[in-house]
Amino acid sequence: MTDQFTAVLDETESAQRAYAEQFGIESARIPFTAETLPDARIAVRVNQDLLQEVASHLINRAGHVSIIDERGAGKSHFRDLVYNALSDGPRSDEFYIARIREVESLTTRRVYTRLLDALAEYDDLDIPDEYPHATDDVRQLVEDVAEQLEAQDKACVVQVDQLEDAARNARTFRQLLAALQSVGDLGDSRPVFVLFLFGTPLAAERIDELRETLSSRLVAKNRSLERFGFAETDELIARWLAWARDEEYEEGYPSDPFAASAIERVVERSDGTPRSVRQECYHAFRAGARQFADDAGVEITAETLEEYIESKY
Repeated sequence: MTDQFTAVLDETESAQRAYAEQFGIESARIPFTAETLPDARIAVRVNQDLLQEVASHLINRAGHVSIIDERGAGKSHFRDLVYNALSDGPRSDEFYIARIREVESLTTRRVYTRLLDALAEYDDLDIPDEYPHATDDVRQLVEDVAEQLEAQDKACVVQVDQLEDAARNARTFRQLLAALQSVGDLGDSRPVFVLFLFGTPLAAERIDELRETLSSRLVAKNRSLERFGFAETDELIARWLAWARDEEYEEGYPSDPFAASAIERVVERSDGTPRSVRQECYHAFRAGARQFADDAGVEITAETLEEYIESKY
Protein backbone atom coordinates (compact mmCIF):
# COMPACT_ATOMS: atom_id res chain seq x y z
CA MET A 1 0.00 0.00 0.00
CA THR A 2 2.88 2.39 0.83
CA ASP A 3 4.53 1.68 -2.52
CA GLN A 4 1.23 2.19 -4.27
CA PHE A 5 0.72 5.67 -2.81
CA THR A 6 4.38 6.59 -3.41
CA ALA A 7 3.89 5.72 -7.06
CA VAL A 8 0.84 7.98 -7.18
CA LEU A 9 2.81 10.81 -5.56
CA ASP A 10 5.58 10.47 -8.13
CA GLU A 11 3.15 10.26 -11.02
CA THR A 12 1.13 13.25 -9.88
CA GLU A 13 4.20 15.38 -9.23
CA SER A 14 5.64 14.52 -12.64
CA ALA A 15 2.39 15.33 -14.44
CA GLN A 16 2.00 18.61 -12.59
CA ARG A 17 5.59 19.64 -13.31
CA ALA A 18 5.30 18.77 -16.99
CA TYR A 19 2.06 20.73 -17.30
CA ALA A 20 3.47 23.77 -15.50
CA GLU A 21 6.51 23.77 -17.80
CA GLN A 22 4.21 24.32 -20.79
CA PHE A 23 3.46 27.79 -19.47
CA GLY A 24 6.81 28.78 -18.01
CA ILE A 25 5.65 28.16 -14.45
CA GLU A 26 8.24 27.36 -11.82
CA SER A 27 7.66 24.03 -10.08
CA ALA A 28 7.92 25.75 -6.69
CA ARG A 29 5.22 28.24 -7.67
CA ILE A 30 2.23 26.14 -8.64
CA PRO A 31 -0.64 28.67 -8.73
CA PHE A 32 -3.73 28.72 -6.52
CA THR A 33 -2.28 26.46 -3.82
CA ALA A 34 -1.63 28.97 -1.00
CA GLU A 35 -4.41 29.71 1.48
CA THR A 36 -2.99 33.18 2.07
CA LEU A 37 -1.67 35.28 -0.77
CA PRO A 38 2.08 34.73 -1.23
CA ASP A 39 2.38 38.20 -2.76
CA ALA A 40 0.19 41.29 -2.41
CA ARG A 41 0.27 41.72 -6.19
CA ILE A 42 -2.04 38.72 -6.55
CA ALA A 43 -4.86 40.59 -4.84
CA VAL A 44 -7.71 41.66 -7.10
CA ARG A 45 -8.80 45.28 -6.72
CA VAL A 46 -12.33 45.03 -5.36
CA ASN A 47 -14.32 46.68 -2.57
CA GLN A 48 -13.21 50.16 -3.64
CA ASP A 49 -16.52 51.72 -2.57
CA LEU A 50 -16.22 50.14 0.86
CA LEU A 51 -12.62 51.29 1.19
CA GLN A 52 -13.74 54.84 0.42
CA GLU A 53 -16.52 54.63 3.00
CA VAL A 54 -14.16 53.29 5.68
CA ALA A 55 -11.62 55.99 4.83
CA SER A 56 -14.28 58.65 5.28
CA HIS A 57 -15.34 57.33 8.69
CA LEU A 58 -11.75 57.08 9.91
CA ILE A 59 -10.81 60.56 8.74
CA ASN A 60 -13.91 62.13 10.26
CA ARG A 61 -14.01 59.86 13.31
CA ALA A 62 -17.75 59.61 12.70
CA GLY A 63 -18.14 56.36 14.62
CA HIS A 64 -17.17 52.73 14.67
CA VAL A 65 -17.13 50.23 11.80
CA SER A 66 -17.84 46.50 11.55
CA ILE A 67 -17.01 44.30 8.56
CA ILE A 68 -19.20 41.21 8.79
CA ASP A 69 -19.09 38.43 6.24
CA GLU A 70 -18.66 34.71 5.81
CA ARG A 71 -15.31 32.97 6.16
CA GLY A 72 -13.29 33.22 2.98
CA ALA A 73 -14.99 36.43 1.85
CA GLY A 74 -11.74 38.42 1.91
CA LYS A 75 -11.93 40.03 5.35
CA SER A 76 -8.26 39.28 6.08
CA HIS A 77 -7.09 40.97 2.90
CA PHE A 78 -9.34 43.99 3.46
CA ARG A 79 -8.16 44.21 7.07
CA ASP A 80 -4.50 44.05 6.04
CA LEU A 81 -4.97 46.72 3.36
CA VAL A 82 -6.16 49.19 5.98
CA TYR A 83 -3.70 48.09 8.66
CA ASN A 84 -0.67 48.33 6.37
CA ALA A 85 -1.70 51.75 5.09
CA LEU A 86 -2.19 53.13 8.60
CA SER A 87 0.94 51.58 10.07
CA ASP A 88 3.44 51.99 7.22
CA GLY A 89 1.79 54.03 4.47
CA PRO A 90 2.56 57.63 3.47
CA ARG A 91 -0.16 58.94 5.83
CA SER A 92 0.66 56.66 8.75
CA ASP A 93 1.75 59.65 10.85
CA GLU A 94 -1.89 60.80 11.00
CA PHE A 95 -3.13 57.75 12.92
CA TYR A 96 -2.23 55.30 15.60
CA ILE A 97 -3.35 51.74 15.03
CA ALA A 98 -3.67 48.80 17.39
CA ARG A 99 -4.52 45.26 16.33
CA ILE A 100 -6.14 42.93 18.84
CA ARG A 101 -6.04 39.26 17.87
CA GLU A 102 -6.87 35.90 19.42
CA VAL A 103 -9.88 37.27 21.23
CA GLU A 104 -11.52 33.98 22.27
CA SER A 105 -10.21 34.12 25.86
CA LEU A 106 -9.74 37.83 26.49
CA THR A 107 -10.98 39.36 29.73
CA THR A 108 -11.85 43.02 29.99
CA ARG A 109 -8.48 43.73 31.55
CA ARG A 110 -6.65 41.83 28.83
CA VAL A 111 -8.32 43.95 26.15
CA TYR A 112 -7.00 47.07 27.88
CA THR A 113 -3.50 45.65 28.22
CA ARG A 114 -3.42 44.44 24.60
CA LEU A 115 -4.36 47.96 23.53
CA LEU A 116 -1.68 49.51 25.73
CA ASP A 117 0.91 47.01 24.48
CA ALA A 118 0.19 47.98 20.89
CA LEU A 119 0.37 51.71 21.61
CA ALA A 120 3.58 51.31 23.60
CA GLU A 121 5.30 50.77 20.24
CA TYR A 122 4.83 54.49 19.53
CA ASP A 123 7.60 56.59 21.05
CA ASP A 124 5.52 59.74 21.39
CA LEU A 125 3.03 58.21 23.82
CA ASP A 126 3.76 57.93 27.51
CA ILE A 127 2.82 54.40 28.56
CA PRO A 128 4.33 52.68 31.64
CA ASP A 129 6.31 49.46 31.31
CA GLU A 130 4.14 47.69 33.89
CA TYR A 131 0.40 47.80 34.45
CA PRO A 132 -1.55 47.61 37.72
CA HIS A 133 -3.45 44.44 38.58
CA ALA A 134 -6.89 45.97 39.08
CA THR A 135 -8.99 46.28 35.92
CA ASP A 136 -10.26 49.76 36.85
CA ASP A 137 -6.69 50.97 37.31
CA VAL A 138 -5.69 49.65 33.90
CA ARG A 139 -8.68 51.38 32.37
CA GLN A 140 -7.47 54.60 33.97
CA LEU A 141 -4.22 54.16 32.03
CA VAL A 142 -6.26 53.85 28.85
CA GLU A 143 -8.06 57.08 29.76
CA ASP A 144 -4.69 58.76 30.28
CA VAL A 145 -3.61 57.64 26.83
CA ALA A 146 -6.90 58.94 25.41
CA GLU A 147 -6.06 62.37 26.84
CA GLN A 148 -2.66 62.23 25.15
CA LEU A 149 -4.34 61.38 21.85
CA GLU A 150 -6.81 64.22 22.22
CA ALA A 151 -3.98 66.64 22.96
CA GLN A 152 -2.41 65.58 19.65
CA ASP A 153 -5.79 65.64 17.87
CA LYS A 154 -5.13 62.13 16.57
CA ALA A 155 -7.16 58.95 16.66
CA CYS A 156 -6.22 55.36 17.33
CA VAL A 157 -7.89 52.77 15.10
CA VAL A 158 -8.50 49.63 17.16
CA GLN A 159 -8.71 46.68 14.80
CA VAL A 160 -10.28 43.58 16.36
CA ASP A 161 -10.06 40.36 14.38
CA GLN A 162 -12.23 37.22 14.26
CA LEU A 163 -14.84 38.20 16.79
CA GLU A 164 -16.70 34.97 16.12
CA ASP A 165 -13.99 33.09 18.02
CA ALA A 166 -15.17 34.71 21.24
CA ALA A 167 -18.87 34.89 20.35
CA ARG A 168 -19.45 31.22 21.17
CA ASN A 169 -18.93 31.87 24.88
CA ALA A 170 -21.42 34.46 26.15
CA ARG A 171 -19.49 35.22 29.34
CA THR A 172 -16.21 35.86 27.53
CA PHE A 173 -17.91 37.80 24.77
CA ARG A 174 -19.63 40.09 27.26
CA GLN A 175 -16.28 40.99 28.78
CA LEU A 176 -14.75 41.64 25.39
CA LEU A 177 -17.66 43.80 24.25
CA ALA A 178 -17.74 45.71 27.53
CA ALA A 179 -14.09 46.61 27.13
CA LEU A 180 -14.54 47.63 23.50
CA GLN A 181 -17.49 49.85 24.31
CA SER A 182 -15.62 51.40 27.21
CA VAL A 183 -12.70 52.21 24.92
CA GLY A 184 -14.93 53.33 22.08
CA ASP A 185 -16.78 55.80 24.29
CA LEU A 186 -13.64 57.74 25.21
CA GLY A 187 -13.39 61.22 23.73
CA ASP A 188 -15.20 64.49 24.39
CA SER A 189 -16.86 65.31 21.07
CA ARG A 190 -15.84 62.37 18.88
CA PRO A 191 -14.18 59.01 19.44
CA VAL A 192 -10.51 58.94 20.34
CA PHE A 193 -10.45 55.19 19.71
CA VAL A 194 -12.23 54.19 16.49
CA LEU A 195 -13.26 50.53 16.62
CA PHE A 196 -12.72 48.55 13.41
CA LEU A 197 -14.34 45.17 13.98
CA PHE A 198 -14.18 42.00 11.87
CA GLY A 199 -16.24 38.84 12.17
CA THR A 200 -18.81 36.49 10.72
CA PRO A 201 -22.62 36.87 10.96
CA LEU A 202 -22.50 34.88 14.21
CA ALA A 203 -20.46 37.66 15.82
CA ALA A 204 -22.86 40.34 14.55
CA GLU A 205 -25.86 38.49 15.97
CA ARG A 206 -24.19 38.09 19.35
CA ILE A 207 -23.21 41.77 19.50
CA ASP A 208 -26.85 42.76 18.92
CA GLU A 209 -27.95 40.27 21.55
CA LEU A 210 -25.39 40.97 24.27
CA ARG A 211 -24.33 44.58 23.71
CA GLU A 212 -26.97 46.51 21.84
CA THR A 213 -25.50 49.83 22.99
CA LEU A 214 -22.23 49.01 21.25
CA SER A 215 -24.11 47.88 18.16
CA SER A 216 -25.93 51.22 18.03
CA ARG A 217 -22.61 53.08 17.97
CA LEU A 218 -21.54 51.48 14.69
CA VAL A 219 -21.77 54.19 12.04
CA ALA A 220 -20.98 51.56 9.40
CA LYS A 221 -22.58 48.38 10.66
CA ASN A 222 -22.19 44.88 9.25
CA ARG A 223 -20.66 45.93 5.96
CA SER A 224 -20.05 42.99 3.61
CA LEU A 225 -17.49 42.43 0.88
CA GLU A 226 -18.02 42.06 -2.85
CA ARG A 227 -18.26 38.67 -4.53
CA PHE A 228 -16.23 37.65 -7.55
CA GLY A 229 -17.86 37.42 -10.96
CA PHE A 230 -16.30 36.57 -14.30
CA ALA A 231 -14.12 39.69 -14.56
CA GLU A 232 -12.72 39.36 -11.04
CA THR A 233 -12.07 35.64 -11.48
CA ASP A 234 -10.33 36.24 -14.80
CA GLU A 235 -8.11 38.86 -13.14
CA LEU A 236 -7.37 36.58 -10.19
CA ILE A 237 -6.25 33.79 -12.54
CA ALA A 238 -4.03 36.16 -14.51
CA ARG A 239 -2.46 37.56 -11.35
CA TRP A 240 -1.71 34.08 -10.00
CA LEU A 241 -0.18 33.01 -13.32
CA ALA A 242 1.99 36.15 -13.45
CA TRP A 243 3.22 35.37 -9.93
CA ALA A 244 3.86 31.72 -10.87
CA ARG A 245 6.06 32.89 -13.75
CA ASP A 246 7.75 35.50 -11.55
CA GLU A 247 6.48 38.23 -13.87
CA GLU A 248 4.77 41.54 -13.22
CA TYR A 249 1.02 41.61 -13.64
CA GLU A 250 -0.37 44.31 -15.90
CA GLU A 251 -3.93 44.90 -17.04
CA GLY A 252 -4.67 42.56 -19.91
CA TYR A 253 -2.24 39.88 -18.73
CA PRO A 254 -3.49 36.62 -20.32
CA SER A 255 -5.29 34.00 -18.27
CA ASP A 256 -4.18 31.14 -20.54
CA PRO A 257 -4.54 28.17 -20.28
CA PHE A 258 -7.97 28.98 -18.81
CA ALA A 259 -10.56 29.33 -21.58
CA ALA A 260 -13.56 31.60 -21.02
CA SER A 261 -15.81 28.56 -20.62
CA ALA A 262 -13.62 27.26 -17.79
CA ILE A 263 -13.69 30.62 -16.02
CA GLU A 264 -17.47 30.71 -16.31
CA ARG A 265 -17.64 27.23 -14.81
CA VAL A 266 -15.31 28.22 -11.96
CA VAL A 267 -17.65 31.12 -11.14
CA GLU A 268 -20.65 28.78 -11.23
CA ARG A 269 -18.97 26.23 -8.97
CA SER A 270 -17.83 28.78 -6.38
CA ASP A 271 -19.86 30.92 -3.98
CA GLY A 272 -18.12 34.06 -5.21
CA THR A 273 -15.88 34.47 -2.19
CA PRO A 274 -12.15 34.86 -2.98
CA ARG A 275 -11.31 31.67 -1.07
CA SER A 276 -13.88 29.57 -2.90
CA VAL A 277 -12.88 31.00 -6.28
CA ARG A 278 -9.20 30.29 -5.61
CA GLN A 279 -9.99 26.72 -4.61
CA GLU A 280 -12.01 26.14 -7.77
CA CYS A 281 -9.17 27.61 -9.85
CA TYR A 282 -6.81 25.17 -8.18
CA HIS A 283 -9.07 22.24 -9.02
CA ALA A 284 -9.30 23.48 -12.61
CA PHE A 285 -5.51 23.69 -12.91
CA ARG A 286 -5.23 20.23 -11.40
CA ALA A 287 -7.73 18.97 -13.98
CA GLY A 288 -5.64 20.59 -16.73
CA ALA A 289 -2.58 18.70 -15.57
CA ARG A 290 -4.44 15.39 -15.65
CA GLN A 291 -5.83 16.19 -19.09
CA PHE A 292 -2.32 16.99 -20.37
CA ALA A 293 -0.98 13.74 -18.90
CA ASP A 294 -3.65 11.90 -20.92
CA ASP A 295 -2.47 13.65 -24.12
CA ALA A 296 -5.88 15.32 -24.34
CA GLY A 297 -4.74 18.93 -24.74
CA VAL A 298 -3.35 21.85 -22.78
CA GLU A 299 -6.22 24.33 -22.64
CA ILE A 300 -8.54 24.20 -19.63
CA THR A 301 -12.14 24.36 -20.79
CA ALA A 302 -15.52 23.63 -19.26
CA GLU A 303 -15.19 20.16 -20.76
CA THR A 304 -11.92 19.70 -18.88
CA LEU A 305 -13.70 20.30 -15.60
CA GLU A 306 -16.58 18.04 -16.60
CA GLU A 307 -14.24 15.18 -17.48
CA TYR A 308 -11.70 15.40 -14.70
CA ILE A 309 -13.58 16.93 -11.75
CA GLU A 310 -17.35 17.02 -12.00
CA SER A 311 -17.80 13.50 -13.30
CA LYS A 312 -15.80 12.11 -10.36
CA TYR A 313 -17.91 13.55 -7.54
